[in-house]
Amino acid sequence: MVVKNADLSKLVVVVFLIALLAEPFPAGIVLSGASPYNTSYEGTSRLRELLERLGYEVRLVDSWTLTPLYPSSRSCRVVLIVSPEKPFTFEETSVIAWLVRSGSGLVIADEGTYSNAVLETLGSDAKILGEYVSFGGSQVFHGIVNVSGTDTLVYFAYASRVLSSKGVTVAYRGDAVLGVKVSVDGSLAYVFGDGSIMTNAALSSLSPDNPYVKLVKEVLSSICIGGTIYLDSSKYGLKPVTTAELMSSNLTYLVAAVSNPFRYLLTFSKNTGLVSLSMISLILSLMFSLVILGRLLPWKGILTTYWEITPRLKRRGYVLSRVRNLACSEDAPDALKTLCGGDRSKLGIAELTWLLSKVSAE
Repeated sequence: MVVKNADLSKLVVVVFLIALLAEPFPAGIVLSGASPYNTSYEGTSRLRELLERLGYEVRLVDSWTLTPLYPSSRSCRVVLIVSPEKPFTFEETSVIAWLVRSGSGLVIADEGTYSNAVLETLGSDAKILGEYVSFGGSQVFHGIVNVSGTDTLVYFAYASRVLSSKGVTVAYRGDAVLGVKVSVDGSLAYVFGDGSIMTNAALSSLSPDNPYVKLVKEVLSSICIGGTIYLDSSKYGLKPVTTAELMSSNLTYLVAAVSNPFRYLLTFSKNTGLVSLSMISLILSLMFSLVILGRLLPWKGILTTYWEITPRLKRRGYVLSRVRNLACSEDAPDALKTLCGGDRSKLGIAELTWLLSKVSAE
């Protein structure tokens, strides 16, 4: 079978679209903050690992509204929220409230105020103030946590006071209450004004001697042992991987990252300026990626194809979701269906030709 240059250009465009759909996070971009997908010091990937070691089934919640569709068969459940970076919608807090009122426990570790929406929906009087506490001029200080009757010394970082007239204090420093235990519709809930106590920085070691490991274990075991943990993963933004992180990665990932245009768009969108790349490194990375792409791809044919297809895409409302719909349709080849389902699949010329014919017919 002879593939013409024009067809090859269209195939390259289609394969590029499929690649974007198949990868949840393009190279050079990661989730920020206390996301369980984030493996850096501020993430909670170690928390997830710890929970699984303790025998819990961990469900990462990318969409709270879909959670009721997949009920847990385990005897007990806990909703766990750590330092969300985006506000919860009314629909999301309603689902969380339904889970808690159905018998699930609740653990919140948040120095901000986004989690207050969940507490308000539940009718709890607990509230996170959102103003950092400092001692001796420092916002990083040691305090006491007492969940099971024994005082444990831990360090808090940028913690906020927690108010509750009905709650029992479980974390404090002096007269500053940093954590409370409350009852919500018969379910046990913990509210801490600091998410750093559950991040990778605190859980760098999963040894039982680590006070933060002890804290997590005592809090969860007082609610539920061996149940299902609904760990929020929906309220975190994206950030570009820094130059230092790229240089320490493998060559394949480095090339993919510097060739990914979305990484640069994201870099400039953060605070309307550069976040992780200096101007020099940005220019060098762009030049490097252009050289690679210029050597490997038939740009003349691709640009011609782009200008031919773009008006039709705009006129017909053809978007990436349409490509996904084609790959997920009943008459699609098995390899495309496998890719559509989230698994890896090697595409041959037959599958690409089929998809190309569908795209050309639009």
